[in-house]
Amino acid sequence: MIQGIDVSHNQGPIDVAAVRAAGFRFCVAKATEGVDYEDCAFRRTLAAVAALPPGGLPFYAGAYHFARPDNHPGRSGGEDEAGQFSRVLAAAAAECGLSLTSGYLEPALDFEKYCDDESCGTADHSEWIDGFLGVLVAETGRRGMIYTGANVWRYQAGDTDRFASAGVPLWQVGYTSRGADPAATPPRIPSDPARAPWPAAIWQWSGGGEFAYYGRVPGVDGDVDIDRLMGDESLLSALAAATPPAATLPTQPWPPPVDLSTLAGASHPYTARVQGCLLALGFGPDGLVSRTTGRPDGYFGAQTEAALRQFKRGLGLADDARIDDATWFCLINSGIR
Repeated sequence: MIQGIDVSHNQGPIDVAAVRAAGFRFCVAKATEGVDYEDCAFRRTLAAVAALPPGGLPFYAGAYHFARPDNHPGRSGGEDEAGQFSRVLAAAAAECGLSLTSGYLEPALDFEKYCDDESCGTADHSEWIDGFLGVLVAETGRRGMIYTGANVWRYQAGDTDRFASAGVPLWQVGYTSRGADPAATPPRIPSDPARAPWPAAIWQWSGGGEFAYYGRVPGVDGDVDIDRLMGDESLLSALAAATPPAATLPTQPWPPPVDLSTLAGASHPYTARVQGCLLALGFGPDGLVSRTTGRPDGYFGAQTEAALRQFKRGLGLADDARIDDATWFCLINSGIR
């Protein structure tokens, strides 16, 4: 079983070498909250991971942002908070000599604090999250990961499956006063058994106080959250953007065919790649880039669809939103003379 920990300044200085020696494989540290707060221990923890001596199994760093849609509601609020998170991630990684795009766990959005104003509904929270992930993809090149619990997701995000469908990994919290078993399956999202489950990539099964089922972790003073990876080394490599086993490397020169209409209503790195090609070919930028970052937002909406269809029609391709091998070839090579 592959496990890791997640920490903030509440745990004090972490002896990461002792944590690794105890068999843990990753440490996710709180980076930011809201639009102007950086956790005072984040860079210190990141530097400790970066300073680990080579050898043995890989030990990965990660970071999470504590969402505050209660203070910064609406899609723009999510975009603003993602901008702060992305800036701190980039600065801290550069300072510590780490890469955000290789050997670093998917940056996580901790969604547990929600807007309880009467004007906010589940659709608003879903849009907030989508706005956050869109900026994160544009700024860092990482699709991100969502940390949440079954009840929060059910009652505050409407049990939406838009992010599961877009391939965003789930980091699920689930422990009760009755105890937890890390060999078991985590609680289910969505809660409706008639709908397809969103499989957890990571399960936070032990926490603090009455939920401290694991016990003391060497190198950490006091209680700390324990997270189980719900898979093997290949999943850990994928989440860390590390080099996967050679057998899993893609052989085609471009991504597999996808009908972008199936990604409508959500931000996705696949859509962002298509938008980048369209921008290079003179389409947009309206509807293809984020208003706050000026980069492809990965959001497949009406304007992105119109630009794609216009491009395909001009080359005699099918007038649809499907990106097949022929479309990829034209997107990549049309500007080359």
